[in-house]
Amino acid sequence: MIVRWARFGSPSLLHHPWMEMDATNSARQEARSHRMAYRGLLQLASLAALLCGVAASSSTLMGHLEPLGNHRPGPEDTIDEYNGSLSLSAETFYKEYVLKRRPVIIRNAAVDMPAFSKWTDEYLNSTFGHLELRLEEKVEGASNDRLPAGKFGIGRDTLQNFLSGYLEADANGYIVGELPEPMFEDVDVLPCMACSSIYNKIQEVNFWMTSRGAASAIHRDAFDAINCLLSGKKEWYFMESHYNDEVYVIHRAKYELGGLSLVQPDSVDLERYPKFAEVKYAFLTANAGDCLYIPQGFYHQVKSPGGRNMAVSLLFSKAVRYVQLDQCPAGQARSKPLAEAGVYLPYPGTGLMRMGSLDIEMYRGVVHNFTLANNDRLTEDVMMKVYLDISAPAEGYEEEGLSEDDPDVKEHVSKVFQVLNPGKKLWLSTAELDALPVSLWKELIFKLEPIDVSNTYDFEYSVISAEHVQAALNNFFAKKRSITRQQWIDVYTRIVGGSEYIGSKIFDTVDPEKDGSFSQQEFQSRMSDIMAKFESDDPRLDVTLDEENLITRRAASDDDEGDDGDEGDDGDDQDEENDAGRAHSEL
Repeated sequence: MIVRWARFGSPSLLHHPWMEMDATNSARQEARSHRMAYRGLLQLASLAALLCGVAASSSTLMGHLEPLGNHRPGPEDTIDEYNGSLSLSAETFYKEYVLKRRPVIIRNAAVDMPAFSKWTDEYLNSTFGHLELRLEEKVEGASNDRLPAGKFGIGRDTLQNFLSGYLEADANGYIVGELPEPMFEDVDVLPCMACSSIYNKIQEVNFWMTSRGAASAIHRDAFDAINCLLSGKKEWYFMESHYNDEVYVIHRAKYELGGLSLVQPDSVDLERYPKFAEVKYAFLTANAGDCLYIPQGFYHQVKSPGGRNMAVSLLFSKAVRYVQLDQCPAGQARSKPLAEAGVYLPYPGTGLMRMGSLDIEMYRGVVHNFTLANNDRLTEDVMMKVYLDISAPAEGYEEEGLSEDDPDVKEHVSKVFQVLNPGKKLWLSTAELDALPVSLWKELIFKLEPIDVSNTYDFEYSVISAEHVQAALNNFFAKKRSITRQQWIDVYTRIVGGSEYIGSKIFDTVDPEKDGSFSQQEFQSRMSDIMAKFESDDPRLDVTLDEENLITRRAASDDDEGDDGDEGDDGDDQDEENDAGRAHSEL
């Protein structure tokens, strides 16, 4: 599942000056708190809801502590269905579903897509096995689940390494993240999108793969999406977007786009969340070959029961303006290759990811509207109003808004305006804004939003505490005088919850002589080097815009020269495949 706490000005989306000034609001704290937001806020808000709830006997509450769906007599809403990729025109799709925010399913729409027949495990392994993808836990919000670790640490694995174990009964992680660009060649864009200008305004492309069941929380997404199921089946529960209070969504910001419900779908507690009893829902099962349109903001919960399950999702903004519906000649509607589409933020398959980035089209729309409201003039003062508005917290959310008198905020807004105004004019019109290329808006995002630590090779340092590492070692050294590599890897992975990849890096730091072990004294002498990243206020990559396309696995990681099996140049596919093969054989 992908949930974006997407809002304009969110600490995870735009660079706030106070992020540098206040360590408690640093990127490391944000990464850790966002990851635990669902679990922590669930407990606090559950208590508040319980205290404010309506007293009632649990025996009289339909569906109390039962799975989602049992709280009502049955599905009371319906989802429109079409059959075949050509059955839904671009005009009908846009006018009846995108504009009206209505889900729709197109049965058998993806059966002619190359990926539908080609993407066997064997083909994926041999063709794309060296590519890297994100991992997440199978059951969203499960407090007893450890975050899954792959070949390159917590939250990141090669496709080949993932395929070697994902069918096992104890496999905890599943792939959910950006589809690497080399895989675009096997994916088609349906005619309902390909025959409109949305074809060239796709924000990002995501990929899901799991087995033996995965389940999301009740949530809403930050983007419109068409989700095409290539293998397995998915069970979807849909709840309309107006049920904000009834689903007890976690409010964080005025312009929040994605979000999580506090209601646990596997056991709906109607004593704590009494309003949820009012929530009507629609239910459908998507089968392999079906494509489902999910409007931004529409609440839903999805389960992937059974065996192998794989899907591709194309994300686009609900703020797409000036949509042209005549991109296919009359009577010649057809699917078009994703590889030829306009994807704003493609992921090359290694290095820095961009998952969850700012909605480019939404940002353009907000700036456009404020400019119109100011007599069609965007000045730096108007840009300040835009920034303060989109940075405002949600009503009732305990977070102070930004101040226009803050010199750091002023400097930040000035930089924003300079990006949009390279000609250094006094003001810009909406016509001038509309004429700016997408590349400039992307530059604005890359310059101003911080790099989300979960998109980097340093993610593990943000979810494991230095104190936990220190405590585990202290316990070990209380019984033994030295620790071998294998003993350390066991402690770090089994006790601390880290990965073998980062554990090996730590060992190499403490044992530069490579004698195969280190003592407590040796650890203490190098402890500052080891703990620096765990304790760092900001363990993110130091990346500038000019370096954006130069980041590789090796550049994003620490120096790998001492790591086993990591020799070779950065861009060589064969070396990547050999690395993945060695990881596969070691498991």
